[in-house]
Amino acid sequence: MSFKCQYCESEFKSERTIMVHVCEPKRRWMNKDEKYSRLAFFAFNRFYEITQAVGKKDFEDFAKSKFYLGFTKFGKHIININAINPEDFIDFVIQNSVKLDKWCSDSVYETYIQELNRKESADRAVERSILLMQKWSNEYERPFNKFFKEVSKPLAIYYIKSGRISPWVIFNCDNGAELIDSFSDHELNIINEYLEPSFWTRKFNTRQEDVQFVKMILKKAGV
Repeated sequence: MSFKCQYCESEFKSERTIMVHVCEPKRRWMNKDEKYSRLAFFAFNRFYEITQAVGKKDFEDFAKSKFYLGFTKFGKHIININAINPEDFIDFVIQNSVKLDKWCSDSVYETYIQELNRKESADRAVERSILLMQKWSNEYERPFNKFFKEVSKPLAIYYIKSGRISPWVIFNCDNGAELIDSFSDHELNIINEYLEPSFWTRKFNTRQEDVQFVKMILKKAGV
């Protein structure tokens, strides 16, 4: 009597052996519900939906795909960088025809963040930024509205580069402007491409109602 693995069809002489056997196909199914795997599976489906107008594929299609490792690497990357709006990021790399082996590159995410900042609505930008301040407040046990005055410069630079804090907020409150003024020339060179001052100056000039809305919200929050 022999026992056959339902995933790789290898045969074993004892039930105990097949129980501890872990082949690559079985491992993929065992990890099916891991967060990175679910993100990868979602990206896999979005890729075929967007590029080939193919209906939803099942997990077996994904697990057997030659692109499985590439998509799961991307799923882990999304988690590792704590990507903002993961589903939008997935659509971004697909719609911009980025090659799968480049999806995890820093430059791709940086471009995504720049586009997100440019296109994001003022109310969404304020909401997301205040949530970030509240998270900072909980971690450092400081009032959230002291964020711009007390956040460390390395952390502020990280938040700006990773898109955690929006230019809508940074440029429309005095404390945000003071933080920017406190940076050295070297630090400004690091964040300038993410802040894009000339772009935002033009945008604010054409979106005065949104600017006033943002300033009102920030003033009420004491930021």
